[in-house]
Amino acid sequence: MSVPLYQLPEQQPSVWQPTSVEEAMQLKHQWGDNSVLISGGTWLRTRWENGLSSTPQHLISLGRIPALSGLTIDTQGHVHIGPACCLSDLMDNELMRQRCGLLVQACSEIAAPSVRNLASIGGNVVTRTGDLIPVLLVMDAQVGWSDGQKERMLPLKEWLESKLFTSDEMMTKIVVRASGQVAAKQTEAEQQTNVEPNKVEQLEQDASRIHEFYLKVGRREAFTPSVVTVAGSLRMEADGTIAAIALSAGGGSAVPARFTELEDAVTGKLLSKEVLQTLHKGVSEGFEAVADDYAGVAYRKITAANLIVSECYKAWRKGGGAYAPRS
Repeated sequence: MSVPLYQLPEQQPSVWQPTSVEEAMQLKHQWGDNSVLISGGTWLRTRWENGLSSTPQHLISLGRIPALSGLTIDTQGHVHIGPACCLSDLMDNELMRQRCGLLVQACSEIAAPSVRNLASIGGNVVTRTGDLIPVLLVMDAQVGWSDGQKERMLPLKEWLESKLFTSDEMMTKIVVRASGQVAAKQTEAEQQTNVEPNKVEQLEQDASRIHEFYLKVGRREAFTPSVVTVAGSLRMEADGTIAAIALSAGGGSAVPARFTELEDAVTGKLLSKEVLQTLHKGVSEGFEAVADDYAGVAYRKITAANLIVSECYKAWRKGGGAYAPRS
């Protein structure tokens, strides 16, 4: 940790290296508010260096707990990600590239390579404002929490909306479904050795009607706090009807959120100029942006709405049926 000498505490923190979730929580319960669970520590370090929080007496490292760095897939095709996995490892993992391409893209746009080599996905989520959260919300992420004895699963959306913060549990896993384009291809026909040509063509058409996106707007190209971060997934029927849609936005100090009521309002409707107008109004009014030194609330709201509607328009042109715009 790099801080001016005059800011260094008289006694440096003790570093504990448990080898299990149970042991880590025992230490956390023992030291309480005088301790912090730490993986990469990139976010915590910036807070300590900027004087936003004091350096704790005890650091409980999660690096030696194998269960927190695992990456597996279950029988339903859901990917289980250990919260201690660093962003660069997720980007390089073939399973992640195949199943969670949108999340991999988001990881690649976080900070600089040196930071991504340390920063963990769990740490990004625990901040409640991380730039990966919009993608995870669109992927219907579930988050596992443990008190050292029992584990429970919560939808990420539900945890973010909760006003309760507790140090009695730690994150143990993040579970996401495969991206929409991957799911469209995971059919019985795909697994057969002799697939009929017309079936292959149908699968390709189904995939072409799924549009996913992640966009991050900052004051410079890289290594900058986000002004607005949006993510989305849109699946259409052959005639351009919206079969399923998931949209989210965050950025800066705002807690990212899904636009669930807006999604429900347009699902089942034929994608059109009127629907795009509904989406723009819904996002600009529903996004709970937070002003800071980088941008005001109004700018963030209109930017989020513009980005999301622009991507939905692209999806409309690509697979919106006979009435889609062609130029």
